[in-house]
Amino acid sequence: MYLYMKKIFYIIQIFILFLFIILFILKKKEKFVLLENDKRVDFYLGKNLLKGNFKINDKNLVKIWDLKKNIPKSYYKPLKKLLRLTGNIENKFYFNKLDVEEYQCPLYLSKNRSSNNKDSVLLKSLNFNRHWQNYYKKQPDIDFDDKINKIWWRGTTTGTEDRTPNRFNLVQKWFNVNDNIDVGFYSIVQGKDQYQKYIKKSFSIKDILKIKYILSVEGNDKDSGLNWKLNSNSLVIMPKPRITTWLMETTLIPNYHYVLVKDDFSDLEKKLKWCNKHQDRCKEIIKNANTFMNQFSDIGKENNLELNVIKKYFDILNKNQINLN
Repeated sequence: MYLYMKKIFYIIQIFILFLFIILFILKKKEKFVLLENDKRVDFYLGKNLLKGNFKINDKNLVKIWDLKKNIPKSYYKPLKKLLRLTGNIENKFYFNKLDVEEYQCPLYLSKNRSSNNKDSVLLKSLNFNRHWQNYYKKQPDIDFDDKINKIWWRGTTTGTEDRTPNRFNLVQKWFNVNDNIDVGFYSIVQGKDQYQKYIKKSFSIKDILKIKYILSVEGNDKDSGLNWKLNSNSLVIMPKPRITTWLMETTLIPNYHYVLVKDDFSDLEKKLKWCNKHQDRCKEIIKNANTFMNQFSDIGKENNLELNVIKKYFDILNKNQINLN
């Protein structure tokens, strides 16, 4: 009897292990549903690519293996996965390794593009955690009414002083000028030691969310924290975005999804006074921003959208008889 029960026990254990393996495989398997006439897929592909407004230079074509030592793992691994899942792992393609600030050829796969929405093909997975982790793992938040009536910003010294807009103008203009406008750098990077005097302590997201008004300012490219800021109970204040990513920043409507501030931040104090006098309007803008961010909430759907972007991208390359082998 003992041996019989022991045998039954082992059979059950093997069955449970087998079940876990099947569930793991099913969870890992990506769903790829071909989408027709999806506006977001077209947005990510870009106007010029869809219209055929580009020049072909076969010398710039690469294979995924060519990029292994030339780009960070946070770019290489997801790109490799996208190519594998769409059956393009051995095909050549165009790829932009850097953050885009100016016009790029519409044929290039990229993390971002300039604001004209015509150049570069946008992908979600490149450096995903930096931009999306705190959106999908939302931090504890409090009601807007319970937050501190203050404008807040921290960042590093990325970007250039001649860019419009830029964070250097912001800090030089408002550092320790108004008790209710708390801005400063928390880290010096890219050799900009002259801004050491503008250093202030860093905040955790939990502490940032205690503040009503959060500034968003682009650096090398987009503000990497904009995704979670728009998804919070705080109000985003920012100049008009110049860089577009999977978030589709340039489709955000000023004073509807965020409060627009001048590129030189000269009206920041004026905006603070307006916000304090129009709390209900601020809440409406926050609600609109949250609604905008809801379209990204289904990660499975987002993954499928990205696969469709890759699929249609290679369809366009093939249609234009570009040699991908």
